[in-house]
Amino acid sequence: MKHPAPTQDEVAEVEKVVGFPLPPALVALYALRGNGGFGPDYGLLGLSSGHVTDQGDTALSLYRVLNSSDPDDPGWVWRRHLLPILHLGCAIHYCIDLATPGNPVVQFDPNAFGPGDDWSGAFTVAFPKLGPWLGGL
Repeated sequence: MKHPAPTQDEVAEVEKVVGFPLPPALVALYALRGNGGFGPDYGLLGLSSGHVTDQGDTALSLYRVLNSSDPDDPGWVWRRHLLPILHLGCAIHYCIDLATPGNPVVQFDPNAFGPGDDWSGAFTVAFPKLGPWLGGL
């Protein structure tokens, strides 16, 4: 294991900040495989420690960045129930929808959008259920 498994306190911190429980299957995967760095593309992000993006972000720190207001785009609003979990490259991320049954995996691709745009098109469901997607990791 490159990164030790996240602690229960780390899982609780993420759940508190996001406001939703993490899916048990995701928590179990982290317990088994460690705190990120495995899986496709650039690897799953660590929760609040562990594997980071090329910008130095964990899932929680990236979530906080995305939830920040943007002075250049006052209409920007991140969907609070989405936790970014995997960096695909070119600012594209897979996120887990923590508010929807089955926890769909949502792709966030900001590349065709900018200030003043309707950001809803930047979010698309990549996998309708988290469980089968996790099974492929």
